[in-house]
Amino acid sequence: MRVSVVLLLLCLSSVHLYRAVDQPVVGDEQTEFTQSQIEELKKQDRGLEGSVDSTELSAEEPGEENSRRRKVAFSYASGLNGNFGPHSSDITVVFRKKITDVGKAFSPVTGVFTAPLRGVYYFRFNLLGISSYWLAVCLYKNHTKILDVTKYPKGQYKYAVGGATLLLQKGDHVYIKLRQKSQVSDNSDNHCTFSGFLLFPM
Repeated sequence: MRVSVVLLLLCLSSVHLYRAVDQPVVGDEQTEFTQSQIEELKKQDRGLEGSVDSTELSAEEPGEENSRRRKVAFSYASGLNGNFGPHSSDITVVFRKKITDVGKAFSPVTGVFTAPLRGVYYFRFNLLGISSYWLAVCLYKNHTKILDVTKYPKGQYKYAVGGATLLLQKGDHVYIKLRQKSQVSDNSDNHCTFSGFLLFPM
């Protein structure tokens, strides 16, 4: 009986020792496999980072160039110190006093804005009349009249104010004309102004 008990205890001890020795081996194999997976994932991640960086650079470069050439905005006052007009025929109003000029698309010599690129632009004008003459001004795109604003000051301060959103092709012209027998007045307070800017390219 004692011999049987001893043999049983020896068998149980052997099984326990086998499991105790075997378990770390399985654990080591699992650990080694996991580490190899991690190294492979790190390599893939580094490759993806390089790809993303190059994509971001290629996407940013054209955007930066486009943003530089798309900045177009101007605002000029007449620069008058007195009256302009009346004239026997319609005449372009030249705005010579620069307030803002980004893009150099407006000419203070001719009073004409020339679109540097195809896009949608917004223009606004503000002109003062204080005499007994009519105050009649028009906004033109090339040779087409876009709108006409007419006031009769009768010796009081009257403003002709107008604005329009225009789709322009590169090279199109926009300007203000004073109609015949009309008169505008201005001084250092800049009552007469012409402004415009690019809303977005097309």
